[in-house]
Amino acid sequence: MNILRFLSGLYYAGMVLVLSGIIMHIAGISAAQWVFATGLIPVLGIRIYNFIVAAPRRKRLNGILMTSAVFLAAAVFAIYHDRSYWIIFVAVSAVLDGYVSFRKFT
Repeated sequence: MNILRFLSGLYYAGMVLVLSGIIMHIAGISAAQWVFATGLIPVLGIRIYNFIVAAPRRKRLNGILMTSAVFLAAAVFAIYHDRSYWIIFVAVSAVLDGYVSFRKFT
């Protein structure tokens, strides 16, 4: 199996778990932070890996994506400690991901 295809599938599965964890937390389901954290592990790992192996011209954008994943980790921490400001971390992460999504890779 191609390693890039495996990492891509793992990344998308992690993002689905992150989204599921957010929806579960909003719905008040108690295991939400664990689903969120489980999904965040591959997302953060792959973003760190992409930052390390990135070409110099893409290093800054991959750094922004890595920072976005760190904000998601802060959201997991806030959810675990039952703080209401977890949504701010998720919103900042969404803004950073949106910014990178519309950037041109030259």
